Amino acid sequence: MGLPGCGIPESDLPQCWFDDVRMNALFAPFRIKTTNPESWDMKMKFWSDMLRQWCKHKNDPIVSAADAKAVFHRKGRTPACIDIVVEEMLRDGELSPISKYHQILHNGPEGWVKWGARLAFKPAAFALTAVASFLPTRQSLDSDGLPKAGIDSTQRFVLESAVKEQATELLQNYPSDADRIGTIEELMRNCDWTQSRETFELLLGYLVSQGHAVKKGDVVKIAEGDKKVSSVTESDEACVKLVCAERRLAADAARLARDCGAAQHDAAAALRLGNKLVAKNHLRRKHKIQQRLDRCTVALENVQQLLQQMRETHVNVAIVDSYRTGSEAMKQNMKENGLTEDAVHDTMDDLKEASVHIIV
Repeated sequence: MGLPGCGIPESDLPQCWFDDVRMNALFAPFRIKTTNPESWDMKMKFWSDMLRQWCKHKNDPIVSAADAKAVFHRKGRTPACIDIVVEEMLRDGELSPISKYHQILHNGPEGWVKWGARLAFKPAAFALTAVASFLPTRQSLDSDGLPKAGIDSTQRFVLESAVKEQATELLQNYPSDADRIGTIEELMRNCDWTQSRETFELLLGYLVSQGHAVKKGDVVKIAEGDKKVSSVTESDEACVKLVCAERRLAADAARLARDCGAAQHDAAAALRLGNKLVAKNHLRRKHKIQQRLDRCTVALENVQQLLQQMRETHVNVAIVDSYRTGSEAMKQNMKENGLTEDAVHDTMDDLKEASVHIIV
């Protein structure tokens, strides 16, 4: 009795999932917390753990109460308490608005703070605020006197623990031989990303908040390992534009080559049928396509040559920086151990003087 809708295998489900009596209680609506605080906390812990496990197995940090109800179904029932769970997790800071990391990605870490401050002055957004502290502090009740959530069940949030874990995995598992700078689409292609672009942007937003990624315009740069990322330079932007141009020209060249081959095939077929006029028209079309293909090939080679030169320049700069760092470290080590130029000269003079005394 696994949960194929959310990807959690039967072996990973809690033991109580197979207990009908226990699950009937866990699927029921919350009662007033003050009447039985232990039961409230136990139910809250169970469903918050299930939400964390769900995000882990689907490899996506985005959750909503409506989606959770759709996947956590058991014997025809859906959890009637999940809206309260999501609201409490938002209140406790375990969940954040989905816009948080998009704001950070596109506007920098300070973008989220500014956006939240602006939102505080919009009364219409009060109930669905992006900041957990804006949630109503008083629990509302439904017509049956049961706790009622103050959020829309379709409102989507990001599970903080999941976005942190998945962003860290993205950084650690990013192919070492792939470019770590490019457009979002190129970075997704480099790491064979299979999830949605929205999720990828959330993870990038988290990396930006931690200083492991940076975005400037359409260019995103990811750091290596646990290092802090350097800013995007004009050279980086130029390199990304060349990579985009290379990919576009390569696709155009492949398409023109196919069109050229098709025209050649059509001309040969027309000749076999004895239709020389049609064959001549196909050959004329092939000639025009070939001219476009030649121009495209030349442009592609030029772009590839420029890219090669830029990459070699980057490598040379890195080598020089390594030499400079090594030289400075060696000088510092010599200074700390008293191996300065004056000290070496003094030592040599002392040796000369000692050798003179020995000869005498």
